[in-house]
Amino acid sequence: QMYAQRYGTVPVVHATGGLKDSVIQYDPFQDQGTGWKFETADPEGIKYGLWNALNTYKNHKEAWERLVLRCMTTDFSWERSAKRYIEVFKWAHADDPF
Repeated sequence: QMYAQRYGTVPVVHATGGLKDSVIQYDPFQDQGTGWKFETADPEGIKYGLWNALNTYKNHKEAWERLVLRCMTTDFSWERSAKRYIEVFKWAHADDPF
């Protein structure tokens, strides 16, 4: 989904593993997020994700365009990930364990 987002595909995914971490749930009220996640891998879960995606595409064109742009500009680089790991290590090293 990281490659797909780079090319403008908005993800609708089962919220598991790396997909849960790399897709940010779309919030139409805050105009934030990069796609839709559904919790249950069953027909109802898939319908939830697809209905929201199709509804936004069909009825909220400007919001959809902003969503696609966010997907295309999301930074999944190793440089960003490495900076986050460094921050965690600094935080963990800042306090003694006991």
